[in-house]
Amino acid sequence: MTALFRLPRRSLDELEQELVDHAQRINAAEYAFLELLREFDVRQGWKAYQFNNCAEWLNMKCGIVVGTAREKVRVAAALFDLPRISRAFAAGELSYSKVRSLSRVATPHTEAQLLAYAQQATAEQVQRRCQQLRNADRAASTHDANEIHRNRFLCRSLDGSGRMTLSVELTEEAGAVVMAALERAMADASRDASGADGEESVHARQADALVDVARAYLAGEPGRSASPADHYQVVVHVDEAALRVEPVPGARSELPIESVRRLCCDAGVVVVTEDAEGNPLDLGRKHRVVQPALRRALLARDRHCCYPGCAHTRWLEAHHVMHWIDGGKTSLDNTLLLCSAHHRRLHEGGYRIRTNHAGEWYFETAAGKRLAS
Repeated sequence: MTALFRLPRRSLDELEQELVDHAQRINAAEYAFLELLREFDVRQGWKAYQFNNCAEWLNMKCGIVVGTAREKVRVAAALFDLPRISRAFAAGELSYSKVRSLSRVATPHTEAQLLAYAQQATAEQVQRRCQQLRNADRAASTHDANEIHRNRFLCRSLDGSGRMTLSVELTEEAGAVVMAALERAMADASRDASGADGEESVHARQADALVDVARAYLAGEPGRSASPADHYQVVVHVDEAALRVEPVPGARSELPIESVRRLCCDAGVVVVTEDAEGNPLDLGRKHRVVQPALRRALLARDRHCCYPGCAHTRWLEAHHVMHWIDGGKTSLDNTLLLCSAHHRRLHEGGYRIRTNHAGEWYFETAAGKRLAS
C-alpha cells in the first residue's frame, strides 16, 4: 500500500507568518535562558561539579560546545547593563545573532541608537556595523587583532591516496597579501599559457598559483628592499576620524584600527568625501605617504630593521614615529625602517618607541623597560 502525504492547506503568507511567530518565541525563550544562565553563573552553580567555569557546565549539562558556551555566558553578562536591548530581546523583537553583535559594542549611552538600527537591519548588517565600531575602538580592536594573530595557523593532512589538504587561518590583511600574490601568479600563468584547458575552475587555478609562488620562492629571488606598496595593493576603508588617537564616537573601520594605522605608515592614501548617509561625494587623488626619495634615504641611513638586535634587510616598512594622521611629518627625522614582523608588534601593543631629551629614539617594552640598542 502506498502512503500519501498531503501538505497542510495553508497559504504561503500563513506559512511565513507561522515561521516568524516561531522565531519570535525562540528569541524570547533564548532571552529567558540567558537570564537564568547569568544568575547561575553569578551564584557559581557550576562549582559543585568541579568545573573551571560556567561554559564547561553548559557543555556537559546543556550540550553546548565550549566556544559557543563562552559566548552565551558573555552575552548574558553584558545584557545586565543593556536594559533597552534586553526588553526588545525578551519581546522577541531581536534575534540572538543580533544581540550577540550588539553586546560587543553597545554601552548604556549608545544602546538606544544601536537598537533602533538593529530593529530595521538584517543580522548580517548588524554584525558588520558592530564589527566596524569595535574596530575603531583602539583597546578592543588591538586585543582582537592580537588574538587573531596568536591563533594563526597552517596545517596539512595526508589521506594516503596522494592528496594533501592545507588549512590556513590568517589575519585579514595577511590573507589579502597571500591572495594578491596568488592573483598575480594566476595572471602570469594565463599570459604564459598556450592551448591550456579553459575549463579549469578558479579554485583549481588558485591551487596551481600557490604552487607557482612556492616554486618561485625556492628558486630564489633578489632581496627586496622597496616599499610593500610597490609590489601589491590592499584596499582598506576607514573613517578618517577613527585613525586619530581619540576617535570620534560612531567612527568605523574595516579592520582593527591599530592594524590600519600600521598599514597607513607606508602606503598610498586616497581621500573620499562622503555625505551623512555614506554616499561618496568626491574622490581625491592617490598620494604616496613615503616617496621613493625618502625611502632611499631611509635605506642609506638605517640599512636594516631598527628594532634592537634585528638585522632583517627584507620586507622593510617605513614607520612614522608620530603618525601622520596625528600631525607627524613624513620626513627622515620622523620615520625609521622596521621589518614587517616588528612593525606589526609595535602597532599592536608589543613595545613602544620613545624620544629622549636629545631627540634620539629608543625602544621600550609595553611594561616600560628600556631595550638595549
